[in-house]
Amino acid sequence: MIGLLTETDPSTGTQFPLVRSHTIETRLYQQTVVEKAIQKNTLVVMPTALGKTIISELAAAHFLYNYRQMRVLVMAPTRPLVLQHYETYVRTLRLPSEDMIALTGKTPPAYRKAVWDESGRIIFATPQIVRNDTESGILSLENFSLLVFDECHRARKDYAYTAVARQYIKQARWPIILGMTASPGADREKITEICRALFIEQIEYRSEDDTDVVPYLHPVEVEWKRTDLPIEYKQISRILHVMLDERLGWLSRSGVIRTRPENTTRRDLIKAGELLRQQLKRTIKEWRGPIFNSILVQSASLTLFHALELLETQGIFTLARFIERIQQTGDEKRSYKSILSDPQYVELKRILNQNLDIEHPKLPLLRETIEAQLMQHPNSKILVFTQYRDTASHIVDQLRQCPLASVERFVGQASKNNDIGLTQDEQTGILQNFRDGKTNLLVATCIAEEGLDIPNVDLVVFYEPIPSEIRYIQRKGRTGRRTAGKAIILAANDTFDIAYLHASQRRVERMRRIVESLNLTMKPVPRHGPRPEPNPMNDEILCFEKRVGSDCRPRLTEPEESAKRFIRDVEKTSRYLWTKLLKTGIEGLHTQHLIEDLSKEGITSHVAQAAIEKLEKTGQIARVEDGRIAMAAVMPMKNIPVKTDEGVYIVEIENIFPGVAVVIIDGIWRARLTPKDFEGPSSLLKKRTRFRARGRFYHDRGVLCFAVEETLQEIERSETV
Repeated sequence: MIGLLTETDPSTGTQFPLVRSHTIETRLYQQTVVEKAIQKNTLVVMPTALGKTIISELAAAHFLYNYRQMRVLVMAPTRPLVLQHYETYVRTLRLPSEDMIALTGKTPPAYRKAVWDESGRIIFATPQIVRNDTESGILSLENFSLLVFDECHRARKDYAYTAVARQYIKQARWPIILGMTASPGADREKITEICRALFIEQIEYRSEDDTDVVPYLHPVEVEWKRTDLPIEYKQISRILHVMLDERLGWLSRSGVIRTRPENTTRRDLIKAGELLRQQLKRTIKEWRGPIFNSILVQSASLTLFHALELLETQGIFTLARFIERIQQTGDEKRSYKSILSDPQYVELKRILNQNLDIEHPKLPLLRETIEAQLMQHPNSKILVFTQYRDTASHIVDQLRQCPLASVERFVGQASKNNDIGLTQDEQTGILQNFRDGKTNLLVATCIAEEGLDIPNVDLVVFYEPIPSEIRYIQRKGRTGRRTAGKAIILAANDTFDIAYLHASQRRVERMRRIVESLNLTMKPVPRHGPRPEPNPMNDEILCFEKRVGSDCRPRLTEPEESAKRFIRDVEKTSRYLWTKLLKTGIEGLHTQHLIEDLSKEGITSHVAQAAIEKLEKTGQIARVEDGRIAMAAVMPMKNIPVKTDEGVYIVEIENIFPGVAVVIIDGIWRARLTPKDFEGPSSLLKKRTRFRARGRFYHDRGVLCFAVEETLQEIERSETV
């Protein structure tokens, strides 16, 4: 392998010196992909169980080892996934823990700036943070040898990944991008858009059927379990079809859709809606009425399509909840109002209310499946997927009646339709309970399909098939990771279930064909200079396991706690700097000398620099000549205006330090106030106190000072410090 096959380390027997022994199983196909990925910008397409993260770790290990002067950036869409990568890399790579830093939305900007400026070798972050910091100028990607984009199928339109990739290609001399996804989609246009956004030069696709992958996989048995809808469901379905067909017929006669009503799909309606809205923009206001009417009918048709899908794939319970929401918002949405005023709607509600207790036949089938699994394998971990929260809640209520099942609902953070989501801490707790065996069954929505570190699962159940090849692959990949697994797909005959079941399989095959054809059209990305010369790490820099010392043990720290510590240190240092500068007057202190002196007192250069920037940003200090800083209150007496009201000022106590206070006069001038210059009650010497006083300005060694000669009236009094 070019540049990667170094001399084998005798202590570990590995050809990746930065990878800890016995932490990962390196497979031949993974090494083959890594070999290509370190040469060109690469899109890696693999199902969840095939080890995309390991590929990224090996690629990062290559660059960190061979280019010790450069850094690596690993990005993931969510905070939990960022922290998951951080923890995985800390356990895998033989680097000091402080060389690996995680940044999330909870990380303050001041700490992020220090991280970008300091020597951390590998940074983990959400793309939103990276985009914001590159745009604000506190981050340059010039010195990064590798950028990893996890779940990169999101790199479309205005998602942050696209902006980050553009900045990287612009700033770095020899950029290398590694994008990873279980599926980029089955649409050629979308895959092409992802490749363009990430400047991809080659695609590496692997599936369970590839010959170099098969030897490493545990088999996953996929079983379909079908059932028939009861007659009551078919009665409701007929009414919904009558309501839908009437609207589709109108759209067909109006030329909005070109297909026969009975052959019209949801996709046809969505495309028709896009065309209508484009037409609306091009039409003058006076002629828009017919277009609005068409949009109203098109939108109502989509709503009825959705109602049919809920009935056939989820059940009367979930459909009834949806109808309730339509009634609650019917006055606000015209398309809903048109459905509520339909004569067929009264009959629909009547039959629906009569049959609320009739479960979808997939629910007892699910209970039987769960009970059979737990009877045969009591220690099983089971994951049930469903698309809708209402269904997830209903399934949890039903499965809690199974004596062998300990069930939890697992959904996203957002609150939807009065359904309160889970916080990240709650999600983490649920997964930990599942991992520890305190619960053995999760009923999850799409939040569990992508990225999160969910423990190995013995059985995955699809409560409904899904047309998305991405989600099909992600769901199925949750089992069969360490041992043989099983996936069961529940489906109702002659419904959306069957159509979606076949659609997802067709799209998986289509995706493979598109990827293979796109690879033939890929072109190299122009780079700004030659590839950097390798500058490998040596034994003094490497943190080998054989060396005794705390740095050689993987050590996890909570990133937010590190940030909070940093901010506390900055606050403390800024107060210390202020008192130090108070004593220096107009001369101030040389910035570099000040930072060096602070380092002798145990204050890091990054904390010192952040403290200086904080004081400067708040106007408390200013840059003066020769690289020095001084109190911003240092100014010539001629710049202080003459008071016309016999020297009466508004004085605000900004801060109090031992033997001195900092005051703001008339909301403009910051000055020093000492005990000898204060004539008044000591009760006023409290932080944020404001009062009127007669006084005068003077300079002491270039520092602006204020003497209170008489206090007149307290204006406002706030909390004592």
